[in-house]
Amino acid sequence: MKTPIPVQRDIVRLIDKDLTSRTIGRQLSISHNTVELMRTRLTATGLTHADLSVLDDHAFAIRLGTARNQNPSGKIIPDWDVVREELAQRDMTLSLLWEEYRQANHERLADCLSYSQFQKRYKAWLKTQRMSMRQFHKPGDQLFVDFCGRTMPITNPDTGEETPAQVFVGVLGGSSYTFAYAVPSQKIADWIACHVKAFEFFGGVPQQVVPDNLKSAVIKHTPQEIITNTAYADCAEHYDVLINPARSRKPKDKSLAEVGVQIVQRWVLAPLRKRTFFSVDELNVEIAKRIEWMNHKVSKKYKQSRAQRFSELDQPALRPLPVHAYECVDWKYKVRVAEDYHVEYAGSFYSVPYQYRKHVVDLRATSTTIEVLLNRHRIASHTLLATPGHKTLQEHMPIQHLRQSEQDPDAMLGWAEEIGPNVLAWVRGNLQQRRDFANGVKSVRNLRRWVREEQNHDRLDSACAFAVKIGVLSFPRLKAIISNRSDQRLPVEPTAWVQKHGNLRGAEYYAQQGGVAC
Repeated sequence: MKTPIPVQRDIVRLIDKDLTSRTIGRQLSISHNTVELMRTRLTATGLTHADLSVLDDHAFAIRLGTARNQNPSGKIIPDWDVVREELAQRDMTLSLLWEEYRQANHERLADCLSYSQFQKRYKAWLKTQRMSMRQFHKPGDQLFVDFCGRTMPITNPDTGEETPAQVFVGVLGGSSYTFAYAVPSQKIADWIACHVKAFEFFGGVPQQVVPDNLKSAVIKHTPQEIITNTAYADCAEHYDVLINPARSRKPKDKSLAEVGVQIVQRWVLAPLRKRTFFSVDELNVEIAKRIEWMNHKVSKKYKQSRAQRFSELDQPALRPLPVHAYECVDWKYKVRVAEDYHVEYAGSFYSVPYQYRKHVVDLRATSTTIEVLLNRHRIASHTLLATPGHKTLQEHMPIQHLRQSEQDPDAMLGWAEEIGPNVLAWVRGNLQQRRDFANGVKSVRNLRRWVREEQNHDRLDSACAFAVKIGVLSFPRLKAIISNRSDQRLPVEPTAWVQKHGNLRGAEYYAQQGGVAC
């Protein structure tokens, strides 16, 4: 820029006073376009007049990007913004970009920068850009997590086939105490299992976890909203920890995770690269040994090991673990309830209250139970069936379906078994022993209706025991037994009306006389 440095300083000073470009131009007798250009450069640097006023003229022009004769040699200068964007890609280096820069200008190789100048000028340009804020991490506050870019091969001992194992890394912000753990994949179940292992390794829970934006953690991340994976949010709720995903394309938000991944790849995975592992568990044993060594290694910068800083900083600040570790669950999202108010999971069908038929719900299955949730509220819960089948709760059925199901013999026997063994015996007698099966079903149905209406369960089992004993299988006579309390009457002992005395001769007398017994 040809504008003198003193005039540039005046422009910056007046911009800081919120004057318009035209007003500044009139005061300094310069074009308002020049002022507008200076305003743009000042905004890009993120600096203020106070920041620039303490600099000398050369440093002022460098920081503001207005230094003249920046390329007096006539060399071809690459677009440093493009270079920075390319370097953000995986495995990209300045050396490779320099080679591509020379290839793009092969007709003017004499005017191309040497590699040393390429490096020097790029670093000088970086210093003119917006400065990075130094990150300070409170003890026990943040756990940065990510997967390594490098995987470890697991060899099948039978076929020799290799499958990649993913390596999870967690780094505590205060002490940089590091955890690593290998899992078969980056799927949600393995992702959550890594967090459970990490919390157990640290012996406590931080205030928040800072993950990357992989799908197992974050479904949607926009400036307006963050939608966390439901299973991941459920795990976070169990441990009472906040999920604070890093911003997209902002690697400095999780810089400790990035550095932790690099260190784990260099000091843990690289030394194991020539080893053959036949299982993930076998790999984790060796990873644990290397992690322990790495955490106890004394740093040249801090003169302390990560383990020492952990015991002093993070460990006292971590919150205690919950009583029970989180049980990993299997989620199925957006499952529509069928017209028959059942949902399908793993080949089995489970009922929900009939009012929710055709609703879209989520299924949460553990090793023993399955829950049906609507807007994160549980509307049904069942014990998981071991084999494919149907499970319907009576309270989920509409009244007309409930009445119809009561006529099923299996349902009748199940109902009777819940009340008592003697009720089951009476019902089984009606369904299996009576020749008139229809009347047997009718007797049981009438008994169920009477029990439901009268809410009388106290003496039903005792009455059924008495009825079975005397062979009564009809409902009216059973009802009479309950009404008359026949089952509670004491048995009448036979009356001893014959009194023995000396004038009576019994069988013994006639036996002695040789008589013939009648």
